[in-house]
Amino acid sequence: MLPAQRAHRFFELSSEPLVVLSTDGQLLEANAAWSRLVGWPVEALRHQGYRHFVHPDDADVMDTRLQSLALGGHAELACRWRCLDGSWKSLSWSLATAPGEDALYCVVRPLVAAPAVEEALLRSEQNFRRLIDTAPEGIFVHRDSRFLYVNPTLLKALGYGNASELIGQPIWCIVHPDDLDIVRQRVRTAVGGDLAPLREIRYLRKDGTSYDAESVGIPVEFDGEKAVVVMSRDITERKRAQTQLLQNDRMVLAGTLAAGVGHEINNPLTYVMANLASAMESMGKLGGELARDMPDGPGVADWRSTLRETEGLLAEALEGATRVRNIVRDLKFISRQDEERREAVDVREPLDFSLNMASSALRHRARLIKKYEPVPPVYADASRLGQVFLNLLVNAAQAIPDDGSGDHHITVWVRLTPSGRVAVDVSDSGTGIPPNVLPRIFDPFFTTKPVGQGTGLGLSICDSLIRNLGGDITVRSEVGRGTTFTVHLPVAVENAHPVERPLPAPKDSAERRGHVLVIDDEPPVGRSLARILGTAHRVTVVGSGEEALAALNSGTAFDAVFCDLMMPGISGMDVYERVRESSPELSQRFIFITGGSYTTRARQFLERVPNRQIEKPFDVGLIHQFLGEVLGAR
Repeated sequence: MLPAQRAHRFFELSSEPLVVLSTDGQLLEANAAWSRLVGWPVEALRHQGYRHFVHPDDADVMDTRLQSLALGGHAELACRWRCLDGSWKSLSWSLATAPGEDALYCVVRPLVAAPAVEEALLRSEQNFRRLIDTAPEGIFVHRDSRFLYVNPTLLKALGYGNASELIGQPIWCIVHPDDLDIVRQRVRTAVGGDLAPLREIRYLRKDGTSYDAESVGIPVEFDGEKAVVVMSRDITERKRAQTQLLQNDRMVLAGTLAAGVGHEINNPLTYVMANLASAMESMGKLGGELARDMPDGPGVADWRSTLRETEGLLAEALEGATRVRNIVRDLKFISRQDEERREAVDVREPLDFSLNMASSALRHRARLIKKYEPVPPVYADASRLGQVFLNLLVNAAQAIPDDGSGDHHITVWVRLTPSGRVAVDVSDSGTGIPPNVLPRIFDPFFTTKPVGQGTGLGLSICDSLIRNLGGDITVRSEVGRGTTFTVHLPVAVENAHPVERPLPAPKDSAERRGHVLVIDDEPPVGRSLARILGTAHRVTVVGSGEEALAALNSGTAFDAVFCDLMMPGISGMDVYERVRESSPELSQRFIFITGGSYTTRARQFLERVPNRQIEKPFDVGLIHQFLGEVLGAR
């Protein structure tokens, strides 16, 4: 019987898909079951080489098996066969040959994975999809620069509600225009089969705003074809934290500089102010003597006019020096070099500091209106409050047009709310904030100012500082009518009653005379203090800690000691500690002089000791008051 006749009979007896191949790979015959399995009509397959239908990756295996059967026997193999619709079907082949015949008889069945394997693959696919869908990073897949897949994390970051809004769209729609050239180059790299390395890219949200993200592109196979998967991570919060840390470092540096500059200014300013005050006092006495002892005449009138003019010049100089002193004292609010320190604070004090610091920005743009009502103290760090108020005041000044109209105002209102919280309003009559901008003014890095004129961090930091204190900042604004920021703060628990500003204590007019030791490493400061005290007291001045210890150990009885805190070598703190060991009663009569520059040890020392403290430049009234208290107590 011929091979073709035998095959035909074989096909009639079997219901399974059957194929007859020649040893060189030609399809000689196939039955209807085979035709139904692969979708090809038998006529289209007959006398075609199997390589036209077998997947290229499986063709070599097929060749090897056919060659091994040339001498007879049987074999099993699996391969993927191209169906009429272009899809690939995995088939299991059982091939056999008879000796002396140039044909292979094949039984073909669909290759079906075991149920357990299918379930495992399905679970693996589901788990992988769930992992991608819930990943904290934004992930999308693109081919031909169009979206194939976008995970929920990226959709949320971009402001889209559904993936269908992006699938099929060009990926350029989420790239900031300034970064398009960079991204196009990265896409070419990934499509070419190389990794597009981690890089910072600005992504464009649906509403037109942008955010910074770190992005990496990886070439992959997706649905059987080449594609690129992109993973990105929003780094807005990280950049905000880094910027805030940098800002904190700058503030520490500014604080260190402010403290050092303040100390260096205070020393010469101390004797400048003291000498001006002494000169004015002398001029006043001289004028009184001229009026009493010299008869009126042309020459005397000229002398009196000159004296009055000189007194006026000295008064102006003293006023200018006083303003410098107040500026230096204001530097205390930014010269804190330690951790945040919370205490009961009257909000009007850091508010006044902020008004002084912002005065140059305010005075030329608007009229300042202050409405201070009695309020209880709040539990806060005064320097942090000063930073917040200063930012709000500067923003208020910048919101007012610089048109020279003189009709604008900035109002600062301190009050107690019905809910029992302290409220501080900073209101301006400026341009106002548009409604579409208002909800975002506290967002990090959001700013409407031109490039180089704002970081978008000021209000964000203010909001963070106030919330950290248990309060909040609210804003009301109307375009063309101005803006009001309101800071709400909880009152200090230990004292919830309104307090008034303390009045300075009256100077004791009946001051007892005594022997006073002045210790200061700046000779002009020591001489100035000696001139202030010398009219009523015996004063000894020394210029170092070593000289001070020698004077205190000499047997001379001192009734009071004015001691500079910070001196080279043996400091004022060292002098005090040695005296406290040898003469505790005398150590209680130390009055410390500070110039505003504190080490950690100095700050802790001043917090620990109960002694009186005077800041440079001197307040003459306070010097006499403290000395009177010390001498009176003795």
